[in-house]
Amino acid sequence: MKWQIIAIALILPLLAGSGGCAQQGELSAGQLKILSQSMTVHEFTGGAPQSTAVVRGRAQNVSNVTISIAMIAVNFYDKNKNLLATASAAKQNLQPGETWDFSVQTVGPDVWKIVSYDIAASTK
Repeated sequence: MKWQIIAIALILPLLAGSGGCAQQGELSAGQLKILSQSMTVHEFTGGAPQSTAVVRGRAQNVSNVTISIAMIAVNFYDKNKNLLATASAAKQNLQPGETWDFSVQTVGPDVWKIVSYDIAASTK
C-alpha cells in the first residue's frame, strides 16, 4: 500500500503538468523568429538635448498556432558595455506564418552614447 501512495504521488504532478502543453498561450520563444534587425542612433540638439535609438526588424511566427502576445525586448549599451536603456515592443494575435515589422525605441539625453544592443524574442 505504501508503494502505491508513493507511485501516485510521483505520477500526479506529471499528469497535471502535461495537460497544458498544447494550450495556445504557452508557446516558447522558439515559436517567434527574428528574421532581421538593425539599429540607428540620432542625436538632437536644442534647449533640452535628446537623442533617439531605434532597433527595427522583422519577426515571424514560425509555429502553426496563433501567438497571443509576441514581444521583442532590447537592451542598449555604451562602448564600455554599460546598460543605458531597455525597451520593448509587443504585438497581439500573431497568426501562423505571419511576419511582424517591429520598432523598439528609446529616447533620452545619453542615448547618443549607445553603440551596441542585444535583442530577445518571447511569447505569451
